[in-house]
Amino acid sequence: MTIAKRVVMVDDDEKLLQLVSYHLRPPEFELHAFSDARDALMRLHDIGPDLIICDMMMPMMDGRTFFGVVKKSEILSSIPFIFLSGVQASDEILEALGAGADDFLNKPFPVRRLVEKVRATLRMADRLATREVRPDAVWGNVGPSGILPLLKLCEDGQLTGRFRLEAPGEVRWLEFLAGDLVRGGGTPEVPGEDPLDLLLAMEGGTYWIEQRPVSVEAGGRDEAERPRPRPRPAVPLGRYSVVQAGSKTVQVQTEGEHRPNFTVTTVVAQEGQGVRKIETAWPHPLQRLEDRDIAKLQIDRQHDRIVDSVRELASERASRREVWGLDGRGVEPSVLAWAVSFVGEQAWPHIGRVTSVVLLRRIHKRLAEDHEVLRAFRVTQDGRVLFDLPGRSRLPEGAVQAAADWVAVFLAEAGEIESGAARIRVREVTRMRGTDLANIGFYAAVDAALGRTALAHRSSSAIVH
Repeated sequence: MTIAKRVVMVDDDEKLLQLVSYHLRPPEFELHAFSDARDALMRLHDIGPDLIICDMMMPMMDGRTFFGVVKKSEILSSIPFIFLSGVQASDEILEALGAGADDFLNKPFPVRRLVEKVRATLRMADRLATREVRPDAVWGNVGPSGILPLLKLCEDGQLTGRFRLEAPGEVRWLEFLAGDLVRGGGTPEVPGEDPLDLLLAMEGGTYWIEQRPVSVEAGGRDEAERPRPRPRPAVPLGRYSVVQAGSKTVQVQTEGEHRPNFTVTTVVAQEGQGVRKIETAWPHPLQRLEDRDIAKLQIDRQHDRIVDSVRELASERASRREVWGLDGRGVEPSVLAWAVSFVGEQAWPHIGRVTSVVLLRRIHKRLAEDHEVLRAFRVTQDGRVLFDLPGRSRLPEGAVQAAADWVAVFLAEAGEIESGAARIRVREVTRMRGTDLANIGFYAAVDAALGRTALAHRSSSAIVH
């Protein structure tokens, strides 16, 4: 005999309560509907619900207050909780999920969608009841905003642990070290495919965010299994490299400082004159002894990335002084890849590195459907854009406009996440190759693309409102 699942729904919309009552009915469900959160609180312990659904915006007592009271109860705190809201705000979704809600549904919605979310959440609760789960794990179903807000939550929260996503027949995971993505994997295996791309291709599922030890070395053992090093002083670290660019010498120096938060600064100098300065800051000081490996990892990554970029630039200039072919047709692809990379990197302080990489990849995949030339590029896990088309050293002139569209859409969507990203100036951040980019018309193409993107955004907003 099937036992009906007891569901409590709190919403001041009486018509919605009646509609949901028709769909969540015996023998599968036993719905207890309340239009006032205060009445629901008085009955919760007697009902003993298996799931709670609650609107965020209500008179007398709003959903957040109701949620906070429920989570303070030792008996009710572990009950799955789904929020409903008529406000389309990603910050609100992140706040709800971060506070411990299991799912979030924006109004208006088809009732059938709510019923499926209820079933999926209850199934997951049953699964968790039969398996050992870390008490500090956060889990739930992927909401309408997709995976990006969850990955941003991992990065913003400086997660050291694993983000796992499960769907029928597929499991994907990413490991973070203090909010920095270090590796990924999953099943079934797909040779040649990046784990992040495979996870982003999943349209939904159930996620877990779990704190756990993560080793600094890719593929290494967990930190708990490694022998403890002897204590070392928590002092800033640094790297210094010299790259020969033809007849000129380029110096690259990277240092970590506590001021008061941990900041990695790389200075690129040519013949003793500084030509570029790159800084990335963390929201924490990283001054503890156990933070030293994390700090060193960030310094090494930034230093190696900049050194590789300088070497690529030196190699290109040594072999070819002009970015256009001798016949006047075809553009050097690496200059476009370099420009997109540096624009993406400037968004890190605003939206985080992981979010920046995800946005670059998503937009690349979307635009490549109309701009076939973009399929010759790929975005690495550390955010570098590379040209990846064996046998081709030149691309048609249309590649300039395609790359400009990529940059413009990226800045627009990054600006929707954090307004500071929209104020990135492309000419300024790419001035190291400003002459080359101006000669191929990249800046003019970016200006035009930014104008089209802004116009499209205003038109879309007018339609929505």
